Amino acid sequence: MCTRSVSLALLGFILMLQAAEPAMANDWQVVYKSDNLRVSKRDYAGSALDEIKGQVRVKASLNAVMALLKDAPFNRQWVFRSGGARILQESGYAQAYVYGVVDAPLPMSDRDTVVRFDYAQDPQTKDITVTITNFPDFIAPVAAHVRVPAMGGYWGLKPEPGGWVEVTYQIHGDPGGWIPAWLANQAALLSVRHTLENLGAAVHRYANVRSEFVAELE
Repeated sequence: MCTRSVSLALLGFILMLQAAEPAMANDWQVVYKSDNLRVSKRDYAGSALDEIKGQVRVKASLNAVMALLKDAPFNRQWVFRSGGARILQESGYAQAYVYGVVDAPLPMSDRDTVVRFDYAQDPQTKDITVTITNFPDFIAPVAAHVRVPAMGGYWGLKPEPGGWVEVTYQIHGDPGGWIPAWLANQAALLSVRHTLENLGAAVHRYANVRSEFVAELE
């Protein structure tokens, strides 16, 4: 199991977003929309950087989506600018500390992060929430990378009639180092858009995956 709990981290790594303080504004501005994907942003308190939310609907089971998010060897095939990741510590299915790297676009230096993922499923609605919490001091800094000092967010998986799942990814953070706000915001939006565009095609390879830990709607 521990070799399959990595890709949840990678989207958090690649986004490299905003300062970690509670958001004051509740109004989301849609910045990209297609037939099945919507990417939005909003101001984040005390920061020139944006909080980002992406939502996409995929024709798949909850088990398939979770299997994709947990598949470490496959993450480079669909996660935008994935630089790899590894499990540091895992407690069964429901929690993992993960180290990851993002291949940041020039002129930014590559970033790395350590985050904890906590998984929970509502027994009534079957909705899944995977909370992302930053733990930058869990391991020592790596000389070749800039450690992301602050970030947080969640994955939300909502089963819908007809075999669809609405996938929500919301994240905020501080990329660390010196990066112009406009560049960090642009990188964040591109990361969300391209990764969620890739998710729809990638998830089909897990069509037959079942897990005792994920309950589907009947």
